Formats: sequence, C-alpha cells, structure tokens
Amino acid sequence: MKYNRKETISSIVIKLIAIVSGIYGLFRTIYSIDSFTYFTVLSNILILVVLSIFLIIDINSYISKKRRKISNRLYIIKFFSTISITLTFLVFLFILAPSFKGGLISAYSWCAWGSFCLHLLTPLLAIVDFLAFDHDYKEGKKDEYYAIIPPLIYTVFIIILGQTGYRWGTMMAPYNFLNYGAPTGWFGFKPTLSGETTGIGVVYSIIFLTIIFILIGKLFLFIKDKKLIFK
Repeated sequence: MKYNRKETISSIVIKLIAIVSGIYGLFRTIYSIDSFTYFTVLSNILILVVLSIFLIIDINSYISKKRRKISNRLYIIKFFSTISITLTFLVFLFILAPSFKGGLISAYSWCAWGSFCLHLLTPLLAIVDFLAFDHDYKEGKKDEYYAIIPPLIYTVFIIILGQTGYRWGTMMAPYNFLNYGAPTGWFGFKPTLSGETTGIGVVYSIIFLTIIFILIGKLFLFIKDKKLIFK
C-alpha cells in the first residue's frame, strides 16, 4: 500500500487525543501505590506507551512522506494492548458502573471526569485507531488468543497479592467479579449485584470473560482485515 497523507494525519490526531485523555485520566485518578493494582490504570498505562511509540512512527511517516514500516511483533503487542483497554471499557460499562453509588453518570464523572477518560474516551479512541489504521498487521491463524494474555497475567497477580494479605477495603480483589472472598467464592452462585460481588463465582467470571476476549479479538481482526472503518 502507498503512503496515505489523510490516513496518517487522522491516525496522528486520534493518537494524540487518546494520549492526552489517558494522561489526564491517570493524573486525576492515581492517588497512591494502591492505584497501580487496578486493571484500569495498568491497561491505560500500557496502551499509552504503545500509542506513543506508534505516534512517533506516524509522525516520522508524515515527515518523510513514506508509509510506515512496523514489525509484526509490535503489532501483536498493540493488538493485545487494545484488547486490554477494551476490557477496561466493557467491564466498567456493564459490570462496575451499574453498581456504582450515584448511578452511571456519577461513575463516569468521578474524579473530575478522569474516570470518563480512562474508562470510555481513551479506550474508544484506541479501538478506532487499531481497527482503522493497522492494516499492515499480518496476523496468524490463532492470534486472537493473544487477547487473553494481559487479563490472565493480571488475574494471577491479583490472586497472589490477595493471598499475601493485601486488601481492597474489605475485598480480596480490587473488582467485584474477582473478589473470591465474597460469599460466592470461586464456584458459588447467588443472584445479586453489589460493589463486592456479581453474584457468581470468580471462576465463572474468568471463563466468561476469557471467551468474550477471544471473540472480541476475532471480531477486531476481522474488521481490520476487511477495512470496514477506514479504506
């Protein structure tokens, strides 16, 4: 494919807005070392680092007027980073925000709209950026499974941290769907939704989310390959 000036400019603008949004969100919401145990913070930091690298490459492409050349390994890292930030977006929207005191609007306006930046704006821009501009990523037949690497690593990290005695308030995890200290534990089932439980055991949540991530990975790769967003 030839160098596309319009596409390069669009890519640069989207990345810049996403990066500014992410930095603002992190600035408003990080209050202690405890913040770095939350997937929201870690996934935003990861995507900001990746987007910054790609932004530098895009700027160089714009200056040289040559199509960017990026290794497939870097594309893979961007792929699972995008899935991670998508997880942040979806879990907050459908699981955490509904149980937030004050309702959905309060969940996003929290910390002077820093929550909005971390849970909605930056994730959506990162998703659009991957789907619209990463045409040169040549994925393998099972690349969608890379999508589950960061969430699974994070889950193991949280479980180990919880076993050392670390606590998030009264919970053994920072999120209700990972709180194996709730009455539902690992395999229980008790239809209820609160700040400390989703009503199902943690194992079921992990299995469900793993399947969802793989399917999202497949969908993202399909949209990217078919160039359904930007041609």
